[in-house]
Amino acid sequence: MSVSIEEHRLGGLRWIVLAGPEREAFGALGEHVRNELAAEEEPWPMLAGLRQHVSTAPGRDHLASVRRATAEQYSEEWAELAAFAAGAAVPPEDLALLNLRGDLGWTEGAMGCSDLAWRRDRSVIAHNEDGGLSDVARCGLLTLTGTGRPPVTAFWYPGFLPANAFALTGDGLVWTIDHLPVAAPGPGAGRHFVGRGLQRSARTIDQVVNYLRDHPSAGGFSYMIGDRGGRVVNVEAAAGRHAVTEAGSKPFLWHTNHGRYVPGAEPTAASTSAARGRTLDALAAPAHDPSPAWFLDILTTPPPGGVRSDPGPDGLGLTTLCTIVADLTAGQATLAERDGHPVTFPLADLAEGNASARTAPRT
Repeated sequence: MSVSIEEHRLGGLRWIVLAGPEREAFGALGEHVRNELAAEEEPWPMLAGLRQHVSTAPGRDHLASVRRATAEQYSEEWAELAAFAAGAAVPPEDLALLNLRGDLGWTEGAMGCSDLAWRRDRSVIAHNEDGGLSDVARCGLLTLTGTGRPPVTAFWYPGFLPANAFALTGDGLVWTIDHLPVAAPGPGAGRHFVGRGLQRSARTIDQVVNYLRDHPSAGGFSYMIGDRGGRVVNVEAAAGRHAVTEAGSKPFLWHTNHGRYVPGAEPTAASTSAARGRTLDALAAPAHDPSPAWFLDILTTPPPGGVRSDPGPDGLGLTTLCTIVADLTAGQATLAERDGHPVTFPLADLAEGNASARTAPRT
């Protein structure tokens, strides 16, 4: 089967729709972004710190352990990353190191995000994707379709598996992901590979929860998961430890970048996670179901009123790249690129990559 690739714009976000078998498709994706990666002096500024971390023990030992577990347990996902590296003409070991960065006991990188979730008569999941300032223009949405599985659309960083921000599936699932720092990794596989495997296998919330219990990661992610029926569940998965919290009698859930329910994922000293958590924890649960605008306002407002992240005067620090508010009840997603005008799009069309009927391909 041949591979097709189209790039669109949704609001200010780039949106790549990729159709075809996974390995071939990821190779084509690498070719698609090869020139833009080659044009950058340093596409991944964190690489130098990661190389230093794994040059000696214990980082070197963590890398050997998680690399072995990942290659053994996630051969298909590993092959996808290798195919991208070949297509992009970048060293595969560099991409392996980047994708395993949260599984090596390395807690120096600035990584963050914020989640809000609600379930009463209306169910909503909302997420800020925070990254580096250099990621503002090149990141975006990636749809994988024509794979023989339900399609999936995820927020994607070039060079990474599309498994560390948020995802929407053709089965009506939506989940958002927060980084959890783990200084003492477990014996599991790399968390990006676990997350990508989740996209390929789980079709209900119960299957998501069971998958994350049965597929431990060396590092940590928090997942906020919802379905079209309105159910909302949070799962923390860190170094083989798991905690499940479901919205119900308490309709409001929030999460940032530290473990709220599992030990071993405490916020780092330089992180803004605890401060953002205090802001969200102080929010009063509305008496009536809040509109998507309520979530959007909290996520796009800087502190102290909200949790938007902005870099410092030197350009360093976390930057809110994109905000998504998924109204599960209405079947609508509202997306806002950093400083961009929010746009609303049907969740089903977004998950399935139905961009051509509403947007014009880039030329």
